[in-house]
Amino acid sequence: MKITCPQCNASGTLPDHEIPAEGRFLNCPRCKYGFTVNRPKPSGDAYLVDTCPACYFSTFGDERFETCPKCGVTVKAFVARQRDEQQRQKEQELLTRKFSRDDQPAEPLPDTRPMADMIDSLQPVTMIGWGVALVASVGFAFGLWGLLDYYGTDIRAQLSAQRDEDVSAVHVFLNYGLMPWIETLFGGAGLGVSVMFLKRRTAGRIFLSRLLKCLMGFIPIYQIVSFVNWIREPVPHSVSGYLVEIFSILFVATLLIIPLYLLDRFLDERRIRSVVNQ
Repeated sequence: MKITCPQCNASGTLPDHEIPAEGRFLNCPRCKYGFTVNRPKPSGDAYLVDTCPACYFSTFGDERFETCPKCGVTVKAFVARQRDEQQRQKEQELLTRKFSRDDQPAEPLPDTRPMADMIDSLQPVTMIGWGVALVASVGFAFGLWGLLDYYGTDIRAQLSAQRDEDVSAVHVFLNYGLMPWIETLFGGAGLGVSVMFLKRRTAGRIFLSRLLKCLMGFIPIYQIVSFVNWIREPVPHSVSGYLVEIFSILFVATLLIIPLYLLDRFLDERRIRSVVNQ
């Protein structure tokens, strides 16, 4: 809206959404006179929205606007253009049907269904759902393969022969059998959650967020346990070896946790919650 100083008549503009309902106090940059600016009252046929239909800019709050502060599109004019375009398309379809009844060749309309299906498949919810399903399938397959390939008795006998001492079955399971079980469980849970998420279920978004938090907690715990087991190995350890292991733990944990954290934050955004809300 346009703002004019009542003291020196200096004028300027200020977006409507930056003016709260109770008004905003301003100081004139020319004469330093202070005055209060009130938000203009919307007209009866005003189009007030919180998301621009052209560039999809959103205030993510209670502020609404008639003119997009980002691209400058007037919501009412944009809606009117869309309505006119739809009306022209209907008229074109009526003309095409008339020519068909008169046995005159009509130019076929282009089939836009494949393009619409492709655009729908590129939605964030669909991409996240299929991405989680793909990663969960790989994890489930690796875990299942590890369970089928796990022979605790043979591994225990081999380790005992290498160390010249008896190795417990618990040690063998924790180092060789536990991880396939965890991969299988996480993979199966990820597949189930991805199906719920692709069906636009609110529970799918909530369970997916919890699954990501569990993974973010499991990764550093697994890295620390692996480091402790490496220390307990009956082999010489050097200072450089400790530094390399610590750097490896920090690098791997950061490389895996940061994408999971960003994905978890993205699930809480408004454009995701507005779609996955059934």
